[in-house]
Amino acid sequence: MEWIEQYKKRVLSRLISVEPNTLKERIIDSEYYLVSEKIDGFYTVLVSSSNGTSLYNKSGRELKIPAFDKLKFSKPCILVGELCVFENDRPQTHRELAAALAKPSEADIRFAAFDIIELNGNAVEGDAIEKFHVLSSIANQTHCFTIPQQQVSSRTAVEEFYKEIQGKGGEGIIVKAANEMAYKIKPIITLDLVVLGFCEGIQEKAGVVRDLLLGVALEKNEFQIVGTLGTGFTNEERSTFYNALAKMEVSSSYTEVSGAKTAFVMVKPEWVIEVKCLDVLAENSQGSIKKTILNYDTKGYDVKEMAAGVSLVSAVYNRIRTDKSVGLEHTGKEQITDFLSPITSDDKVINLVDSEILLREVYLKESKSGRMVRKMLGLKTNKEKTGLFPPFLVLYTDFSTGRAEPMDQEISWCSSQSAMQDKVNALREEYIKGGWNKVN
Repeated sequence: MEWIEQYKKRVLSRLISVEPNTLKERIIDSEYYLVSEKIDGFYTVLVSSSNGTSLYNKSGRELKIPAFDKLKFSKPCILVGELCVFENDRPQTHRELAAALAKPSEADIRFAAFDIIELNGNAVEGDAIEKFHVLSSIANQTHCFTIPQQQVSSRTAVEEFYKEIQGKGGEGIIVKAANEMAYKIKPIITLDLVVLGFCEGIQEKAGVVRDLLLGVALEKNEFQIVGTLGTGFTNEERSTFYNALAKMEVSSSYTEVSGAKTAFVMVKPEWVIEVKCLDVLAENSQGSIKKTILNYDTKGYDVKEMAAGVSLVSAVYNRIRTDKSVGLEHTGKEQITDFLSPITSDDKVINLVDSEILLREVYLKESKSGRMVRKMLGLKTNKEKTGLFPPFLVLYTDFSTGRAEPMDQEISWCSSQSAMQDKVNALREEYIKGGWNKVN
């Protein structure tokens, strides 16, 4: 069902996460706002026709829930909403929903509609208020209801509504503006993560940390990558962190590329840092987010597999947690479990295949300051189906004993083998000139 994916890209991808304290500054001025409580559920599409009512998850797979088998509507329709579980007439979290879906006939599972795509075979048009009225007239049953929305006229009123929901123990609110912008207002999320690697600054910023590579702890000395972090550090911290982390370097069969196209240096998993972010996402426009799981021993890191993971929205460094240790208790995956999609039967673990070396060129040059080495490596990754790696890449390494920073690296992603060869040719033309001798 391709249109499910199209809706996610067109509408849900525009949902902006906003910190409550910056609500008035981040939400733009609008003629009106529709505000509603954010319900913690699982993105689902409901399709009602003469053949009955069906539910589909984010991947288009049909969900079988007995309570919806006999659900009927006055007209054929397609609704978008959150599948959620209720207890004492209050929506629960992802964790409770995951347990409920294992035995759906024993739980109060409901569909909370927030948008209508089609009614009686025709696309539903109009502004947010018009669509809400149409939706309310269709989704008005116990197991399929329209999420209540209030119309307010100012950002101050939006802020007051947020405080009201917070007082009731709610997770946050959704705000729809007249200009079709939409916002998710919820408290800042704090996580304790393990530092797995670092990336050094380049040129005038050499000798300081540019980014950190972070992960969560699993069992048996395994870690799952969460993402990279490059904001929130003072200049002094960047320098201090570099001096300390450079001494913790270990080998790794896994390579992560920074935004500066240089490889992260992997380090012993000993540091714990506190990170703040606006949101934690389990899926993007391509579907479920997959992140690499690494094995660690005294020799370094090896890739195990890829599995369902998360990405952080607007992550910022807060502080080092010297009072916490690396392990399940303080830095475990349970911190992000509640954010993962509860239905994972279609989210298969991906076993990674080793990359192939297609091209390798090494050049030497002797100078007064010592030996210089330049190497170009062309790889076929065999991992492009994961959506996280290119089909081919080129790794260029420049080592010179006479420089303050002897090692310099550049990684280029390539879409084809011919593009990989073109990149190698360009590097050779730019960097391999007089005095260089090919040794391999």
